[in-house]
Amino acid sequence: MPLRYCAAARSRLIRDFTYPPSGCLRNRAPCKGLPGSLYYLWSTESCFLDDALLKFVETVLSSGPTDFNYDVFDSDSDVQMVLDAALTLPVMTQRRLVVLKDFHQLTASAVKALNPCFSDPPETTCMLILSHKAPKASQKFKWKVFPLNIKEWDVPAWLRNTAAGKGVKLTNEAVDYLIEFVGYDIGLLLMEVEKLATGGARTVNGKEILSSASMMRKYTSFDLVDTLITGQKTRAFRILKTMLSGNAFDAPVILGTLNWHFKQFYTLWQKRGERPARMREKTYRALVKHLPSCNEDTFFHIFRSLHEADLGIKTTGRPEIVMELLLIRLLQKGEGS
Repeated sequence: MPLRYCAAARSRLIRDFTYPPSGCLRNRAPCKGLPGSLYYLWSTESCFLDDALLKFVETVLSSGPTDFNYDVFDSDSDVQMVLDAALTLPVMTQRRLVVLKDFHQLTASAVKALNPCFSDPPETTCMLILSHKAPKASQKFKWKVFPLNIKEWDVPAWLRNTAAGKGVKLTNEAVDYLIEFVGYDIGLLLMEVEKLATGGARTVNGKEILSSASMMRKYTSFDLVDTLITGQKTRAFRILKTMLSGNAFDAPVILGTLNWHFKQFYTLWQKRGERPARMREKTYRALVKHLPSCNEDTFFHIFRSLHEADLGIKTTGRPEIVMELLLIRLLQKGEGS
């Protein structure tokens, strides 16, 4: 479960998931050790929230029938139904589980209607709120908040552990290649691990990653970065067209890996040409020669352009157009304008 990368959150959840002595279950009285009454879990990664939900179901409903003690709602559900479910008494267990997904999409009026339940949660219900955003500072409810996010520098370790949990041991080179091709998108990395796991328990090296069907491309994102830095207009657009060919939805992946490579480039510039520990020799040789022509404004322009492209992909519905505009902006800088 990805919670292991949020050490504080993990330790608190483990403490809450500890069951009480059997005597407490017999008299059905609330006691220390049972899950709390109200939890708020948030993450930008849906897969982390899904994993956390499975753990809650396993823990809260382990001693009773799920059918009578488990309700799931979302932002489109009727608020009164949520309240009724939270106030319903459990059957043959100490607490029931009520889940409210996509809390960040709830209207202000819906949140207000739920205030009584949040301010004084019923002891016979464990209510789980799932959201893609942190709770607002003004929402001072009696919930336990757990951020289930992962820092970029923890992704390699998370990737190795996730693969190991599925019987696949990734070498350091394999991890580097996966991130180079896919970027730091957790969902996409998880998909690649699932594909590798279909081949059974084994050790996967960089060579296998390169030969993977999903990784077979005529060009890589680093080829695109190299042409952008050197200002090769025609080749840059040819590479982009090839990478997008047949599937414009690859744009978020390309953007993510561009962002990763430019971050490497920026780190190299900050270190005044000193090779970062995890940068491959080929990458280092290709980037270091361009350092003299870069300054802080260069990278400000690059990362602002990448940020605007990210927003454009999420809002316009035309990712291929957004990527072409991004190339135009980055190539202008490549020409030294």
